[in-house]
Amino acid sequence: MYEAANVQAATTREELEAIWRFRYEVYIEELKRDYPNADHEQRWLRDDDDELPTAVNLYLGSLDQILGVQRIMVWQPGEIPEDYYKLFSMDVFPGIEAAVIAEAGRLMIRPSARGTAVFPHLVEAMRQEWIARDVKLCFFYCVPGLVKHYKMAMNARPYNGRLIPAGFGVGIPMVVVVSDAPDVEPCDRALTKASEAEAKASTEGFDVSRFAHVLEGESVPVKLDEEVVWQQFQHQLLEDETARPAFLTSLSPETVKLLTSSGFILDPSPGDVIAKSGTEEREMYVVLDGVFEVVSHEKRLAVLGKGDLFGEISFFSETGERCATVRAVTDGEVLVLRRNFLQKLTNIDPEAGFQILTNIGTVMADRIVSLNQSLLDATEA
Repeated sequence: MYEAANVQAATTREELEAIWRFRYEVYIEELKRDYPNADHEQRWLRDDDDELPTAVNLYLGSLDQILGVQRIMVWQPGEIPEDYYKLFSMDVFPGIEAAVIAEAGRLMIRPSARGTAVFPHLVEAMRQEWIARDVKLCFFYCVPGLVKHYKMAMNARPYNGRLIPAGFGVGIPMVVVVSDAPDVEPCDRALTKASEAEAKASTEGFDVSRFAHVLEGESVPVKLDEEVVWQQFQHQLLEDETARPAFLTSLSPETVKLLTSSGFILDPSPGDVIAKSGTEEREMYVVLDGVFEVVSHEKRLAVLGKGDLFGEISFFSETGERCATVRAVTDGEVLVLRRNFLQKLTNIDPEAGFQILTNIGTVMADRIVSLNQSLLDATEA
């Protein structure tokens, strides 16, 4: 039993099967993600790693009503499996083979429990595992829209690693340096003062300064700093009037800056899937640089370039389901915008919010007209 509420570590087959069923409910039925190992007959999502000695499967709630789950893999020095080592680009961390390393995965909260204390309780239980096992670094990946959330809640950082192919599109690699103290106020964080002191003690003598070049700089494929995002947005789109996005029409410079400050920049490589058809996501993207293709049923529907917008349909739809896949053709940059930014902007400046909605509606209408014309042309050919 953990001090963090009633978080349990699964030790029986019954507990594991309850966790697998819960994963299936959320990942497959709710989020529509594509996992080859999903068992649709049993209606569970089981991983081979779940039953390894290195795995700790945490859950909160009863077996009949699980509220949240989290799995941790912990490896002793030099024992990191090759597939994980490659997946998380761990080779960029000098001396990592000499440390105890963890991976956090399969974190999911029941829809009715999101925004409650379930998440911080799971995070605190995970921290207790890190401390007890002398973990120095913990790796995980997340959807683009949750990068800022995990940065605040866990002081997790994106780093100079390759973007990760995932069941929802592209995953953002992140790492937690266990000795780090969160940057948020104690009332808002899962880590207590006591466990913070224990974490610092457990990592005494572990020099994280050698990772500075991995955690900072242009090589990191995610840019979160608001001023950096704004400068790059101006350079790529606003200095060239021909590239100015249509959805910015009639917006003041102040409103545009406020808009960009809510997002972050992602640097995909050729072949990276940014948005995947059939999955549920709410992010919207603005192409700052590079070439991207829109594909549906193996057919290319469009090619996008600087200033183009994509993801707007799921951004506004009730289900949030992607209707097409968007893949990077070249190296590029995209501005990632969360759905809740528009609500916040509308509260601050209702007129600006209305104008953005109108502009995006115009973009969507133009695309529908263009698609209808393409279908008509194909029929007549």
